[in-house]
Amino acid sequence: MNIKIVSSKLGQWVLAMSFACILFSSVLMAQEVPVGEDTKKGEKSVKDIFHEGGSVMYFCVIMSMCVVAFTVEGFVKLRLVKLAPPILVAQLKEQIHSGNYQEAWQLCQSSPCYLSTLLAAGLERIGRSKDAVDFAIQENSVVESSILKTNTTYLSVIGVISPMVGLTGTVLGMIKAFATLGQSGISDPSKLAGNIGEVLVATAAGLVVAIPAFIFFYILKGKAQTASLRADALVYRLLEDIPYEQLSGIRIGEYGSEVFTEEQQA
Repeated sequence: MNIKIVSSKLGQWVLAMSFACILFSSVLMAQEVPVGEDTKKGEKSVKDIFHEGGSVMYFCVIMSMCVVAFTVEGFVKLRLVKLAPPILVAQLKEQIHSGNYQEAWQLCQSSPCYLSTLLAAGLERIGRSKDAVDFAIQENSVVESSILKTNTTYLSVIGVISPMVGLTGTVLGMIKAFATLGQSGISDPSKLAGNIGEVLVATAAGLVVAIPAFIFFYILKGKAQTASLRADALVYRLLEDIPYEQLSGIRIGEYGSEVFTEEQQA
């Protein structure tokens, strides 16, 4: 994989995760302000509610951060200007219309993105036939589209798992509640209430994570499909006026422009 692509993805991940951590820490710190005289008795801060939810709350926090990270990355990455930069499209259009197919291929290699990957694959088969070019573009389009949707798919996974994590906290809270009830009966209602509170908070936390995860999953899924289809259309538009018959036997790619025989074409 190209180093530039890895660096870009790593930078997006660091930015998104940092944003999530800062946001969550700020909320907790804001709730840690000492309770003043005007504060109503019995009010709970976010920190109190968090601890009341039990150990599963930490898993919910981690999953919520992942939701933020995947969502931010998706909105940044799944844009047509990102998949097919207008400047690159203009440069490729000029090279292809001038008949500089090898230079266009080299430009694709030096500017990795969704469109350049598909176009480079098509240009490498330009000397075979139009059908070969179309097949290469479609084949790479399926692969690249799947890669684009990888992190978006994780949102769906989180949406399924987080309610189960909340349910686990619910079960643990119920076990503690019945254990307290069995040991002290109703003589200590505060402990029983605390265990029941853990049940409710854990369930709510799982749902709070799951609902946005599913919402953003479907939003980004549609966004990815729309952007990839538009990028595919741009690739075909760049190649629509190529005289395939005149270029039969031409090899475009790593070894430069050269003619290969009919046996090699087969």
